[in-house]
Amino acid sequence: MARMTANVVQQFANLRPGGGFGLIMADPPWRFENFSAKGEGKNATAHYECTSLDWIKSLPVEVLAADNCLLWLWATNPMLREAFEVLDAWDFEFATAGTWVKRTVHGKVAFGTGYVLRSSNEPFLIGKRGKPKATRSTRSTIPTYCDIDLFEGDWPKSAITIEAVAREHSRKPDEAFAAAEALLPDVPRIELFSRQTRPGWRAWGNQTDKFGAEGAA
Repeated sequence: MARMTANVVQQFANLRPGGGFGLIMADPPWRFENFSAKGEGKNATAHYECTSLDWIKSLPVEVLAADNCLLWLWATNPMLREAFEVLDAWDFEFATAGTWVKRTVHGKVAFGTGYVLRSSNEPFLIGKRGKPKATRSTRSTIPTYCDIDLFEGDWPKSAITIEAVAREHSRKPDEAFAAAEALLPDVPRIELFSRQTRPGWRAWGNQTDKFGAEGAA
């Protein structure tokens, strides 16, 4: 793990802009354990290599982060406790949380997998380091709804909800990136474990071309 960490430190240092990234979005490859072999085909391991919690926690995210930085950390309902561990390990203070309500192309709720309940949503945690300044432009910028106001310098006390179509496994909705950009429009941004490059974002991971570049023909 020490060699891996050293390699990642160098990769992160090469990506870091002057002053660091003010917004980091991360979609870790959570290792989800199934109760039976029947569920293996629906497991994330069928789509990409998953890693241990310790490996995720060991990532030197501090190399990337600006003094004032917001972290948007995607989680899963069964791994929510572990997501908080990662937030702490990366030295971010929990600020709020939100959820992506998944829809089909026909507007119906899109159900996934789960231990007890079949999930129709995907949670995310918002963490902060220092004092990043969030704007209040989210509500008018993207076709989502938000039950709080985001005043300059203040942090929401309740959750943001994004409703968007569920596409390929693990592919996050464009609306989430629009929401993140609206929160902090003028800072350098990076996506960790990225599966698609997009304008205005740096990308890190071993599947950054999984879904092609945004806007590509």
